[in-house]
Amino acid sequence: MKRLLCLFMCICLGLLGNAGIVKAATPRVMVSDYSVDGEEVIAGKDFTLTITLKNTATKAVKNVKLSITTENGELLPAKGAGTAYVEQIDADSEEPITFKMTAANGLEEKAYKLSVKTEYESSGGWEYTVDDTIFIPVSLGQRLSVTDVFLPEAYVELGDTVEVSAVVNNLGEGMLYNVSAKIQGDNLQELENYVGNIESGKSGTVDALTKAIVVTEGNHAKNKIIISYEDKEGNVFEQERVIEVNVAEPVYENLEKVKDKKDNSDLIKGTLKILLIIVVVAGVIWFFDKRRKRKQQMLDDFIN
Repeated sequence: MKRLLCLFMCICLGLLGNAGIVKAATPRVMVSDYSVDGEEVIAGKDFTLTITLKNTATKAVKNVKLSITTENGELLPAKGAGTAYVEQIDADSEEPITFKMTAANGLEEKAYKLSVKTEYESSGGWEYTVDDTIFIPVSLGQRLSVTDVFLPEAYVELGDTVEVSAVVNNLGEGMLYNVSAKIQGDNLQELENYVGNIESGKSGTVDALTKAIVVTEGNHAKNKIIISYEDKEGNVFEQERVIEVNVAEPVYENLEKVKDKKDNSDLIKGTLKILLIIVVVAGVIWFFDKRRKRKQQMLDDFIN
């Protein structure tokens, strides 16, 4: 009887031990979501990372410790050691945990793996450890400047062709994709000029020919050159520069010029008439003189 009792107790203890192992190996808290502030993480810049933990168990968990690390320190806590503590997460509840982070300088433009380790206790005192992995995309900073905006003349006439040129400088670390320039405004014909991709530290040139189509009234005309570009994800960004162009009605000769022109024209016509008369008179004289000489020659021949 004692042997049977001992055997029964051993079996019970074994079952309890196995049950404890199974229970301890079953994760109940996991990463359900994560987000970063803003649209993207930029290399060399700070950002805020929010990780949401969810307790999927039917009972609360306590003493929750969350630790985050990267393989080579690509993403680092801006403050602290990259750990956070939560006293309790209720059953079937979520808990957001926020970290102030920094993306290291010199990173490539890709997603980096962030390891998330969650340690916690059940209400019965069982300890659990869960490992999760999330991926944080890192982008290179994009920044451009528009310089050397050139207009051949600040004053043009209606219908004139207007040449607009500018230099687009890539001051960021990432490539500027599909750079283009659009001329737009109140009195210039809308036109788009494709520049292309511009590498970091390089420049592209805008060289566009548009036309003056509306006369400027007062100082209310607004024209601009709009530089647009894309990042590697295809997101479009724009930067504008104002260009000043005054368009006026075509300027014809004023009255004084018209008068001078008319006087000059009359003088030329008078001169031409005099020359014509002189030519005619000279021709007549030459004709009669030749005729006289011919008659004299005939008379001389007859006498001889």
